[in-house]
Amino acid sequence: MNALKLILVFVLFSFSCQTKPKQEKTEATATMQDDSAGSLAKRPGPDAPRSAADRLVRALYFEHNTKENPFRETKDRSLVDQYFAKPTADLIWNDAQQGTSKVNRTKTNLLFNAPDVAVKKTWVEPAAVGGTRAIVYVTFQNNSKPEEVKVDLQQINGRWRITDMTYPNGKQLTQLLQ
Repeated sequence: MNALKLILVFVLFSFSCQTKPKQEKTEATATMQDDSAGSLAKRPGPDAPRSAADRLVRALYFEHNTKENPFRETKDRSLVDQYFAKPTADLIWNDAQQGTSKVNRTKTNLLFNAPDVAVKKTWVEPAAVGGTRAIVYVTFQNNSKPEEVKVDLQQINGRWRITDMTYPNGKQLTQLLQ
């Protein structure tokens, strides 16, 4: 009788210790939902966690604003490629190499599409990430008036790269350089 109880306890114990079935289908569904435009439309608050996407934009705006600005680089393309996706980097580089650029880069900083002297107090907000796309808003003071640049990013080979920038006047970087 004790042997029967012992076997019964052992069988119940072995069933209770089995692992749960894998939930691959729900994880795949969550990834598909993350790629939706809805997740990009939600603008994260200032206390949202930082991501690699907004860290790239922060590095661009704070480390390379006045020194080594990729928009003003004419000798070494590596700085441009460090921040921008290939099609956008090609536009920036080709425009910089032309003798007559479409944008006066000595007077206009394309990070803001405004003169350097007019730009004050820059903030890079946390990124809204949706799968392999992200949007980062950069707020700044332009002649004491608040404005913002919308930076679109794409994850390419595991690294975030800027695909376009939309300026306060509605123009896009890729439009200005074409």
